[in-house]
Amino acid sequence: MTNNAPVRKSEFDEDHPINLLRRVLVTRQQQLANIERLMQEFTKRLFTGMENAVKKATEAGIPSLGAPRRLQHPAGGWRQALQVLIEDWSVVIVPLVGAAWPNPRDEAQIPGARFKEPCGRIALFVGDNPDAESFYDVLIYSDGFWFAWGYGWPRVADDIEHTDFEVLAFELLASFVKDIHTTWRPRKMAASPNYGTLLSQSLDAKKRAYTYGLPGEE
Repeated sequence: MTNNAPVRKSEFDEDHPINLLRRVLVTRQQQLANIERLMQEFTKRLFTGMENAVKKATEAGIPSLGAPRRLQHPAGGWRQALQVLIEDWSVVIVPLVGAAWPNPRDEAQIPGARFKEPCGRIALFVGDNPDAESFYDVLIYSDGFWFAWGYGWPRVADDIEHTDFEVLAFELLASFVKDIHTTWRPRKMAASPNYGTLLSQSLDAKKRAYTYGLPGEE
């Protein structure tokens, strides 16, 4: 009589599921550690580049730029946010916590295979409204590849080692100033409280009755 019972795999067998589990999680742990390290390096160099660019621009007599402010991040550690002051508005740069796959709905023009790799993300916001959504993003992969895109200003893929962060800072500043505009809020109140010109805004010197616009939103 033939015994057709399946042969029980030993955990020492290469194709045992425990070894697949081990390989996947060890690889993932290495990726996440690299992403965290590279996020720290990229953020540090970008913030320093932005501070140096603003300092040089101010010394060259270029008006309406304020010294960037470093803001504490609730996650602590190396994480900080940077507020870049331009005229009477600002851009806030925030390194996000964790790593995840890029979202295909964002339509980032990166190689297709990269959509199935975890990456870190740095998000940029106009103004300091807690409900603001990012208008520009940087993705950072575990091999040092980074890609940035948003609001009509895509950046070709680059790697951290060969990036001149001061030049990148000047490019970003010039793009912000050229492309971000302000538009008066509409006269009549719409259904959403985010629209309309309010008396409370008009009598508050710290608030503005206009919204921030990006290319294509005119």
